[in-house]
Amino acid sequence: MRGQRSAISRREALILQCLINHPWLLHDHLEEVAALEIAHPEAHKLRAAIIAAFANDHHHSPDPGELAEKMRDDLDRSGFSQVLQRVEGAITTAAVWGAREGAARDDVLATWHQLVALHRQWHSLLRELKDAELALGEDPSEANLAWLRDVKARIGEVDGTEALIEGFGELSGRLQKSV
Repeated sequence: MRGQRSAISRREALILQCLINHPWLLHDHLEEVAALEIAHPEAHKLRAAIIAAFANDHHHSPDPGELAEKMRDDLDRSGFSQVLQRVEGAITTAAVWGAREGAARDDVLATWHQLVALHRQWHSLLRELKDAELALGEDPSEANLAWLRDVKARIGEVDGTEALIEGFGELSGRLQKSV
């Protein structure tokens, strides 16, 4: 258990990074952000701090860079500077341009939707895996074994998937090829 929770997952880190660098996302996605399953305890606390900082209602500016700076300042003042460093350290790829500062609004939104979809799919598969394991334990039938194998195969497909889409980063001036 500890191994799974000792480091913030890249997907959770990217979701948090999107919110820190683009607090304007919270205007339209606050309920979605609050409902996301966040496994890592520090990431969970950071998400709560991001929502609290946004709720202070001073993250309104026409300049996206200023919004991100205010968000970081609020989080630093709230004692999250080390957690912010761990979030940044968990992001091992620069390919997810939309999570970074300076990304075009459409790239940010495309990245956000992709990250959230992958995150929900991952957690749904983890729940289904537990159900399949329980079913196999109660009834060691071929059907239950096939179900467990199918879920594991789908987890393998999702695991390591990056949020890369056709034309990713194009609006920000960063054209990436789809993978």
